[in-house]
Amino acid sequence: MRTEQELTEALRNAANGVPVPADLERGVADRRRRRTRRRHGSLLAAAGVVAVALGGTAVVRGGHVPPSADPVASAAAGAPDVADAGADQVRRARDVWPEAVATFPKKAADGFRYRPVTALGPTEILLTAEASFEKAGRLEAYDTRTRASRVLATMPPRGKGYYPQDFEVGRDYIAWYGTTPNDDRKWADFWVVPRQGGEPIRVGEVPGDLAMVDRIGVTGDHIVWSPKSGGVYRMPITGGKPEKIEGSDGLWLDSWPWARDVAGGTFPDERQRNANQTLLVDLENGTRRTISLPPGVTGLRCSTEWCLGVSGEKVLSMRIDGTDVRELPGRSHTMEIHGGRFAALGLPAIYDLATGKTGGIGAVSADGRGGGWGNGISSSPTQVFYWNAQAVKTKQTCRPMSERERKDLSREATAPSPGATVCMTETVEPGDENEILNLAAVPPAG
Repeated sequence: MRTEQELTEALRNAANGVPVPADLERGVADRRRRRTRRRHGSLLAAAGVVAVALGGTAVVRGGHVPPSADPVASAAAGAPDVADAGADQVRRARDVWPEAVATFPKKAADGFRYRPVTALGPTEILLTAEASFEKAGRLEAYDTRTRASRVLATMPPRGKGYYPQDFEVGRDYIAWYGTTPNDDRKWADFWVVPRQGGEPIRVGEVPGDLAMVDRIGVTGDHIVWSPKSGGVYRMPITGGKPEKIEGSDGLWLDSWPWARDVAGGTFPDERQRNANQTLLVDLENGTRRTISLPPGVTGLRCSTEWCLGVSGEKVLSMRIDGTDVRELPGRSHTMEIHGGRFAALGLPAIYDLATGKTGGIGAVSADGRGGGWGNGISSSPTQVFYWNAQAVKTKQTCRPMSERERKDLSREATAPSPGATVCMTETVEPGDENEILNLAAVPPAG
């Protein structure tokens, strides 16, 4: 969810005719009810463009549906989200990687809404089943071949105001942490469940800065995480006190066992976005890999083999040793690399850094224009991207701005006058299924 400052800024931008994120209107209300740290890349574009009409005159940037429902990722690239090639020139992912695209139901039989997390394998997807928005009630594994799901775990009740956060899949366990964001405490507890399913295990809890989690991971006997302040910590699954992993000073968890010298960050500021990764460290065996930096590149992020960075208006990929530098065919929504070799482009599309293949994602409207898409909510970069299976439609609705919203903006230099109107272009997503691209099912390069 968003901070009050970010939501206010979005409303202020809307008043100036600037497009704002899809989840703005719901975000304002949700943020007042509770404060929680979640990734919004998981949201399909339920609402398109919101604009504020000053003095009753509409300033609606109508008809355009953002190519991604992840406004933070869109801004994180450090370059405009404008592709060099149109989306209509990109083959659909289902045609490029037919073995990796399938469908899954939007809801479980009991009405709980499914939200993808990441891949469990080439034919299985980890899903959360939510009783209400961002309130995970179950973990389920969905088999894209048999179209059947099985319950892995039921979330233990933890009381009103408690929210599970950021799930992560390990070799033996699935991990997550929870917070009580309504009371503004710096507090978190950690959980695991065997990967094959079973009773959730409460590992322990931490207060203070250690509870401000950046990313989590899980090994065969520990849960591991980085706080926003840096360093990588672990806690035994059998219980015990947290301890800092030796050699992790100045590092943040990437995807276990790897750590890097830049944070993940849900809402990175400009300095964090533009910082270059220069180091990758294996915290299991101590291997340190120094990354070669091309001149003029910012926002560099690397997996064990590939890197992405921004140079002016271009997004570049390269090997971790600085060789094989290429310009990508479009802008990137985030410099993070998915599945070790994939980049999410603003076409919208997924680009395979190893083969150069590009597969278009996102729902399509009746007129052939691209629509919204979502990505899984795993802590480390997800391996799944999803969108509405049927063609989407748009409709516009307007309403008077509430006095509370006007007060939120009254501190700004351009506060809306009485009678201001909020207009929203909403994306209607018909049907009961979403399509999903599973990067774990894409054939190996070569």
